[in-house]
Amino acid sequence: MRDQAEPGTAAGPVGGTAAGFPVLVERMADRVYRYLRAWCGDAETARDLTQETFLNLARTVGSAADRISPAYVFVAARNTALSHHRKRRIERRHLRPLEPSDGAAQPAAGRGADPARTAERAELGRALEEALARLPEELRTVFLLSEVEGLRYREIADVMGCPPGTVASRKFKAVKSLRDALAGRGFDPHA
Repeated sequence: MRDQAEPGTAAGPVGGTAAGFPVLVERMADRVYRYLRAWCGDAETARDLTQETFLNLARTVGSAADRISPAYVFVAARNTALSHHRKRRIERRHLRPLEPSDGAAQPAAGRGADPARTAERAELGRALEEALARLPEELRTVFLLSEVEGLRYREIADVMGCPPGTVASRKFKAVKSLRDALAGRGFDPHA
């Protein structure tokens, strides 16, 4: 006889009640947003992709939402992000931008903040985002699910559809690649 998994774990259902889809959204929306925000690097795009993820789930699982696992939700989020990425790549390749890119505005430093330290942290953040964007999708996804969402290797394996040992290997490669990229830009990746 198989043990029942706890609700909200990778193996257990998210909802666990007849409430269904609203419970799924309530329990998973923030986690999906954080994952997608880290994946794409843009808050507005992450909000759009989060909404699209849950719309897709509503169409596909409907009233069975209370029986799906967080791993299934992250698979849906990953697939939504990959579809968006493919579409954007095709658009960039075939369409010219209407306006020149002027970069994102940076938030003002807080009162009493050391301007040099604030600038250094901002540069480190940009360097890390760029390094993450250059990682292959499999490595980036494993790193983000582990470091941003705090999922265990078994849970990430469920999302990725691979053994936990492959997850560990991909995480190792991602961390090494990120450290190398940061060191190449003059940052001490061990600090």
